Amino acid sequence: MFGMHVNGDVVRIAPNDLVFLTPQAYTDIYTSTIDRKPAFIKSHMLDTGDKHEGLPSERDLDVHRALRKKMSPEFSPRALKKFEPVIHEHVDDLIDQLEMTGKGAEGVDAAQWFEWLFCDIAGSTTLNHKFRNVQSGQAQPLLKAIQVVGKWLTVKHCLQRFPLIYPFSFVCMPPSVGLSFYSILSETKSVIRKRIQNKNDLKRQDFLTGMVAEDRPVDFLVSQASHLVFDHYESSSPMTAAVCFLLKYPTALRKLQQEVRSAFPQATDMTDAALQELPWLHAVLEETLRLHTNVPYGLSRFSPGATVDGHYVAKGVEVHSAAYATTHSPRYFNKPYEFHPERWLPPTDPAYDSTFDDDDRQAFRPFSIGTRNCLGQNMGYLMLRLVLARLVQHYDWELLSPEVDWDRDLRLWAVWDKPCVKVRFTLAKEI
Repeated sequence: MFGMHVNGDVVRIAPNDLVFLTPQAYTDIYTSTIDRKPAFIKSHMLDTGDKHEGLPSERDLDVHRALRKKMSPEFSPRALKKFEPVIHEHVDDLIDQLEMTGKGAEGVDAAQWFEWLFCDIAGSTTLNHKFRNVQSGQAQPLLKAIQVVGKWLTVKHCLQRFPLIYPFSFVCMPPSVGLSFYSILSETKSVIRKRIQNKNDLKRQDFLTGMVAEDRPVDFLVSQASHLVFDHYESSSPMTAAVCFLLKYPTALRKLQQEVRSAFPQATDMTDAALQELPWLHAVLEETLRLHTNVPYGLSRFSPGATVDGHYVAKGVEVHSAAYATTHSPRYFNKPYEFHPERWLPPTDPAYDSTFDDDDRQAFRPFSIGTRNCLGQNMGYLMLRLVLARLVQHYDWELLSPEVDWDRDLRLWAVWDKPCVKVRFTLAKEI
């Protein structure tokens, strides 16, 4: 996508699809409802075909507004505090496993273990259910099915742009994909039915607590839960990227080790509120999200017949942002392909580098903007802070696959296909 934008700020990627590079285009497309302008309606690309769409794929503005209003309180920083002990418990499981497997000569595939970890966190926080991927040391059926379906959805999204070809896509769908779709739906329904039956006996609240109390239909709960589990799972990608970048830039890793270990001699002292006070940890996560754009493909919208960054776009034309191209453009970021957390520090911080004075932070929108920005961004930051800080506090890391190049080896389907990042985890010398 960046290569295409070398020739201009607007690129046609399909007969009715335009992709825009600039931060102004981002604002024009995704904040139209805030400015009371004609709305850019979400396209059909994420439609599931179900009677009840999940929050991210709901296209009806009124339905989306009401649903988001209902769900938003559960994602406030105050409400999310109740999940800190849950995340710590799952990280404890990971640390226990890495004590046995992570210090060996071959190390472990960090990407794989983080997928298991974040799927387990999703089970607890969304469904009050234990998937036990980490405890068992292997992917459970639901996680395997998500990975199979993710690749097929990418093919589906591409073919949707060509109406004459699209109907034939279902004829070509491999049987394994259909079985995986069924597996995800079947297991999620089973877990939710059990969740409803036990609603009065649960010791902890989860993201579905309010909706279950309202006796919402099972299919509605499945739609919301599926998106929440998927979004939790995808947090494994920036987590793996952060570990990979830090190991490739050891000075940044040493600085993070010093900051975290001096602030928290014991893991029991670690709270998210305290972690938010660590400037280098925050800078590392921001730089990770810039280099590893969690949603690099455009969040497609239909133009109502409006101007996008000075270009009139006819009604019905599909428009997108180009998140990856924007955050990797030298127009907006100095040294765009290098890992420099110091660019995100306040200018008054001694570690700040004036080399990055001209960076345009408006070009960095990791969770989108506007009324449809990511509802779970606070949860995303919470998980990334706690998991990364715990691993930095407890372990010294060694990269055993120095040949890995994150940007080169990463593959994007509907879910990220991450390269193998082999890491040896040994008990931190200070502990």
